[in-house]
Amino acid sequence: MPDPPPTPTPGPSIRRPALLAGGLALVVAGVAVLAWVLASAAGLVGGSDDPSMDDTPRTVDLQGGGTPATTGGAGVPTVPYRLEPAGGRPVTVRLEVAADPDARARGLMGRRKLPQGTGMVFLYPADVTEAYWMKDTLVPLSIAFVAADGRVVSVAEMTPCAADPCPSWAPAGPYRYAVELAGGAFGAAGVGKGAKVVPVDPAALPEPA
Repeated sequence: MPDPPPTPTPGPSIRRPALLAGGLALVVAGVAVLAWVLASAAGLVGGSDDPSMDDTPRTVDLQGGGTPATTGGAGVPTVPYRLEPAGGRPVTVRLEVAADPDARARGLMGRRKLPQGTGMVFLYPADVTEAYWMKDTLVPLSIAFVAADGRVVSVAEMTPCAADPCPSWAPAGPYRYAVELAGGAFGAAGVGKGAKVVPVDPAALPEPA
């Protein structure tokens, strides 16, 4: 059987278009890679790390521009409470819970700052009329004394006190729990006597002692 005829070698006129086509494909691929890198840097791709895609529920602070902490001092868990001024816009805050005598006596003593939208709720097992004072409390506080149905009995602005005798702030009547926020917070939210301060999820609260 005779040998097959040799394969013809492409001439220069055939090789040049092939080289041009290959070079053009490399340029297009390079442009595509560069575009992807720039889009990643701008946050337009890779959405799992994009904060704007986070659908976690957030709480609005009293200034209307931030997200208050979900934990209080020393990582203490907090619970959401809703401030409902008469005829105003409700505001949600997050509060540490003091539900036993020791926690209520300690309160917010020694804190050097209290971020907007955070504070403490003091729970009682029955209605009480006891007053509050600011012994060893370092920041001004606003307190609301609240009846069992969530209605505000009275509000007071309390100032720090470093030494005895310290003044005390008494409620206008019996109350079931008290809420402390940063000084001026209840006034800024439009909350006064007759407004409501209620837990978002009452079942999340401990039984007070």
